[in-house]
Amino acid sequence: MAAVETRYLEAWRERWAGLEGWFFRTGHEPSQAELLRSRARAAIPRLLAAISALNERRSGRSDRSADFRVFATWFAGCASDAQAHRLARAAFALNPARHFALAVKEEDDVPAATRWADAPPIPIAPRLREWGEAAPRGAPPRVRDRATERLLLERELAEEAGQVEAARLRLATGRPTRLSELGTLDPHAFGLFLNLLGEALSEQAGPEAAVERQTGDGLLRIRLEPLGADTRAEIHTADGMFAGRDHLLTITPTG
Repeated sequence: MAAVETRYLEAWRERWAGLEGWFFRTGHEPSQAELLRSRARAAIPRLLAAISALNERRSGRSDRSADFRVFATWFAGCASDAQAHRLARAAFALNPARHFALAVKEEDDVPAATRWADAPPIPIAPRLREWGEAAPRGAPPRVRDRATERLLLERELAEEAGQVEAARLRLATGRPTRLSELGTLDPHAFGLFLNLLGEALSEQAGPEAAVERQTGDGLLRIRLEPLGADTRAEIHTADGMFAGRDHLLTITPTG
């Protein structure tokens, strides 16, 4: 009889422990309710984004109001009036357009980044204004050789790709590293670090929970483990200092 009562009591204790673990933390693990709530909150934006993408794909036309709302958030994120003016010039094409069909003098040929107010005027034939086309007499204008510009662009792209790869090799060592040990990061390494940190924090259930996930491109696997609440990490960059709670970071190439 005593053995039956003991088994019955143990069964009820296990049930009560499961019920308690649903609402309260058990050790370092969050409660099941907190874990379910965090997963649900993370799934709602993804579900809404998928529904929005399906609606846009089904309608086959762009949503002008949504574009302007996104554009407004970009304006609100500008740090200065100069950035806002630059964004407006890029969005509304306020820079001068130099067309190959127009006879532009060499002394009037200015870079595309020149403001329209500072660029010299270009004479437009009345036929082009009235009919939208121009048929100038004589030989067509000489085509400019842009081989030098293309070579410079290829060199810049190769240099940027090399810097990004060097930043990836520096961070993706596969060894656990404290954030306080990273020291000084160049702009490319710091940009890669911020992208990886953002992807990891988006999956973190709580500030005390460790998180491990694969990056969106599938090339790296990142593990982020918080250290003590009183720890502090400082990362120096060319734009300033990035500081916060210290974490143990492990970045491993998947390939």
